Amino acid sequence: MKVGFYLKYKKNSINSRGNVVGDELYAESLCKSLRKIPGVLNAELFAPNYLPKEKIDLMVYLNDTKPQYRLAQKHILYFQNTYSEIDVYKLVKKNQQINYDGYIFSSPRILKIHESLGCRGIFLPFAVDLELFYPQQKEEKYKYDVAYIGNDIKGSQYTTRYLAPAINYNFGLFGNWDSQFRYRFWKNWKRQPEYKKIFKNLSKGKISKEDAASLYSNAKVSLNCSSQFCLDWDVVTGRTYDVLACKGFLISDKVPTAQKYMDDCMVFTDGGEDLIAKIDYYLKNEEERKKIAQRGYDYVVNNASMDIRAKDFFNYFKTIL
Repeated sequence: MKVGFYLKYKKNSINSRGNVVGDELYAESLCKSLRKIPGVLNAELFAPNYLPKEKIDLMVYLNDTKPQYRLAQKHILYFQNTYSEIDVYKLVKKNQQINYDGYIFSSPRILKIHESLGCRGIFLPFAVDLELFYPQQKEEKYKYDVAYIGNDIKGSQYTTRYLAPAINYNFGLFGNWDSQFRYRFWKNWKRQPEYKKIFKNLSKGKISKEDAASLYSNAKVSLNCSSQFCLDWDVVTGRTYDVLACKGFLISDKVPTAQKYMDDCMVFTDGGEDLIAKIDYYLKNEEERKKIAQRGYDYVVNNASMDIRAKDFFNYFKTIL
């Protein structure tokens, strides 16, 4: 079996000036795990600037890309992106009309909508590459009280509620927090939310996956701030698993699936003053922090490794081919 994942953006976002594309990093790790499975001759990430040289057996589309029939025999839509201000019912119906050969969802709620409209699919939550994310040695430069990796894409309300409270701590912030073009004109500078100016100065910029693992291993508290889409549609972010795989202690917003299966593996917050109170408490209680982090690590190793998830993908692929 030769399989591919198709990204609608150009590859190599880690070296670009823009945001790192999480889809790209995740798919590269997933392909690596798929290549370990007997029966998979090759698994590779493709993009407009990197296409297969010959027709492959199956292509999985990471974004809302129509099937590229010249590239593969079978086509699967992987509905794993986050969207804002959309009618999910209409989007699901629109995707069904395209007639992919299969459908994979990162949201159990959206899968139910898909099935209610008469089509089959499968729910596969995100996972973590344990060859990249695992407990690291102590490194002084990453010993922050609080840490977060991400880009300025969650919106003012959620950033203010779930991230801004960390400003008054020893806060390790990484990712693209530079103001968007519309704020670069002086007349617009005062219009941007206050956190944007602060986070722009705080951010250390992009960070490699290897250094991210070191950060999660060394920071006392890591934060998870999901998009509105993830909260509405019950999607556990990949960041959640990355932190836990490093035996990192995580404080997260409330996603139902995470609360159901990992309630004792992290701490959940309503943000704002509640987040501040929980950061203060766990900074003072190291042993309790470590016990929770250990449970999170054990859960991920046994249930959410990329190798485990790759087998789930492979088993589904076999039903399509």
